[in-house]
Amino acid sequence: MADNTTRSTPGVLDDLLSPPNLARLSELSDKLPDCFESSTVDVSSSITSVGDAELHGAILLAVAYISSKAQSDLEDAQLGDLVRSLAGKAIILRTSKKESDLIIEAAVAGIAIASSTHSLVLDKDLLIKLTAVTDPNDPWTTGVAASVASRVLAQQISAERLPGFIANDILESTLKPLFTKHSSRITASGRPSQYATVDDRSRAFSEVQSWRSKVPWAEATIQWTINTSTAPVIKEHWPLFMPVLLALVEDESIEVKAKGLKSLTVFVEKCPAQILQGRGIGRVFADVTFPLLLYLPSVTPENESITIIGPAYDVLIKLAECTGSPENTERRRFFDKILRDGVFAGYHHASQYMRIMQVLIQKTAAVINCMGIYSIKHLSPLLSMSSSIMTDPFAVSYPPTLLATTQLIGAIIGNAWPRIREPEHMENVIRILSLCWLNTLEEIEDGVSQVQKKDLQALSQELESKAKALEALWTEDTSKRPSDLDEALEKEPKLARLFSTASA
Repeated sequence: MADNTTRSTPGVLDDLLSPPNLARLSELSDKLPDCFESSTVDVSSSITSVGDAELHGAILLAVAYISSKAQSDLEDAQLGDLVRSLAGKAIILRTSKKESDLIIEAAVAGIAIASSTHSLVLDKDLLIKLTAVTDPNDPWTTGVAASVASRVLAQQISAERLPGFIANDILESTLKPLFTKHSSRITASGRPSQYATVDDRSRAFSEVQSWRSKVPWAEATIQWTINTSTAPVIKEHWPLFMPVLLALVEDESIEVKAKGLKSLTVFVEKCPAQILQGRGIGRVFADVTFPLLLYLPSVTPENESITIIGPAYDVLIKLAECTGSPENTERRRFFDKILRDGVFAGYHHASQYMRIMQVLIQKTAAVINCMGIYSIKHLSPLLSMSSSIMTDPFAVSYPPTLLATTQLIGAIIGNAWPRIREPEHMENVIRILSLCWLNTLEEIEDGVSQVQKKDLQALSQELESKAKALEALWTEDTSKRPSDLDEALEKEPKLARLFSTASA
């Protein structure tokens, strides 16, 4: 008995169970000796017959049992039955049972040991269940369970088997029957519809309710599927991805939309350009995503807006990048539309919401860096927006937005430098950086918390960096140096830390 108990010490389980489960297993130590003396059939039977109140303990004892056995101690058939009992009783993804996430984590640990230590081959239904546990943000799983499930899937599914598992077992057999009729933007085969149709809202709502109740785990499964898919798999089977992706992005729930957009970003990144453009699915994705850029207050609550607009911009930026080289006219028009219909419209709607502005400005900088010199056509509104944010004396109360806007100024200087060198724009950028710098120094000197001081110091360093980038535009040609800069430095000596004098 002592030897068996020693074998149960959760050394192998430390990486498979979180501290709450390890603590619970320790509480069950008095039951371990009897458990180890049981047969595999008895352990399996105890799982299937136990009530909800005792399920957590029974699952943990089964996991300890599997981990205590050498490979030669267990027959494959009996071990397979035990693993199926674990999965069938514990991995119930829409359960409301108390501690369901810890129960599922324990079951996944047992499956992992059976898979690695005992080389058990898992059937496709169990593998599909494991894909649904791979998102640590879902309420039925944990970070440990998600990591372990992902590891088991990687071990069980070879590179040769992966395309068939994704296309046939997950997309065709499991998800397609549930999502084919959801979006009016595609046909039953998953291809873009050639004719606009009027949605029957009542039917659409009932379908949404149907898939949510039947497969609440679909988001995690499609996320795993896309993250694991290769470009050749997506190229061959793209129509099978379409219904689920559109169902998620068109869902009424902000959280579901956001998850769908994140998966869509990865899909677009992997999908060959000839499929996105040639088959028209890029247009479908753009049409469904652009309206989300205006999910802004006061119609949309601030927190929900922050959740949705970032991933929406990510999708559109990826779509634009896939349309060709920076010189491509269609690509430039796509980015123009993102700025015009997204950034500038969003700024006018929600400029008083600093956290939303932070996201908006961060995505604007990404767009400018993608556009390169072609961002020059938007220089005036970009500087106007940046000035409004950075010269507001109250903006220092939320440094992250000022930091993002300072980084945007850096992107503007780096990409639109031929126009920035013109006196009008040069003086404007100097004014923006100077006022923000002085406001930041004043806030630091007034005395702020340690956290705020750290944020403001990071902002001041970023402002100094962008001032140096601006100065580089006149280093080799002093005629480009603004004539009134020295006068400004004389009036406000603090600016000497930001800009050097002509004689320096």
